[in-house]
Amino acid sequence: MNIELVMKYKITPLKAAIIFISSLAYFYLLLFTVLPFLEHSFTLNPALYWFITGYFLFIPLFIYAVKKVRDEGNSSVKQIMTALSIKAFSKKDWAYAICGLALVFLFTGLIFSGSIFLSKYMGCKPLNTQPWFMEVHPFKGAERFLLLVWAPMFFFNIVGEEILWRGYIQQRLDGKYAWLMCSLLWSTFHIPFGADLLITLIPALIIIPYAYHKTHNTLVGIFIHGVYNGPIFVAVALGWIR
Repeated sequence: MNIELVMKYKITPLKAAIIFISSLAYFYLLLFTVLPFLEHSFTLNPALYWFITGYFLFIPLFIYAVKKVRDEGNSSVKQIMTALSIKAFSKKDWAYAICGLALVFLFTGLIFSGSIFLSKYMGCKPLNTQPWFMEVHPFKGAERFLLLVWAPMFFFNIVGEEILWRGYIQQRLDGKYAWLMCSLLWSTFHIPFGADLLITLIPALIIIPYAYHKTHNTLVGIFIHGVYNGPIFVAVALGWIR
């Protein structure tokens, strides 16, 4: 970690909370303005309503993170990447990235297994991981080209979140347990997705901030976040898994 950077541009827990909560409020605003406008104004594949709304949500996160480090005096691409803690992987980084990803999949699988067990033997309602605002049916034929609309949104989703939450905020939060605070605040950003999905995301919401805490490399978070989310969505969209 760049200690001099942290001390010069330190973010207080209150400021971090304000950024996360403001992002959450903006998320809700989009869900009750842009999303219904699209649904009522255009006849599109249901997935596109979320893809388009996602652009409105994640591109501003990306821009905000870059703007904040530019305000610190970083103008070149190299300076911006350094300020956002984006750097080449070391052996340690690879170890945390791969182990972190494996643990996210493992514990997420255990949560799903527990849900299936409780549903089968105790009559509990199984976890429903499809958000109320998102409707994705398996793409067939030419619909598969919709993934070309999804891909840039996915980029801004993963990179926008990670450079803001990790590269900008977590790096500038002082304290041994700053990663835990980021984990809790990041959880609030996922409240709109619903309680069931939030439960399944617990491993990722804990492990990614911790992996960054141990490596101080935003690319580690991008790797875990992207590999965890991307292939699963593509598999659902293509009907490979249900």
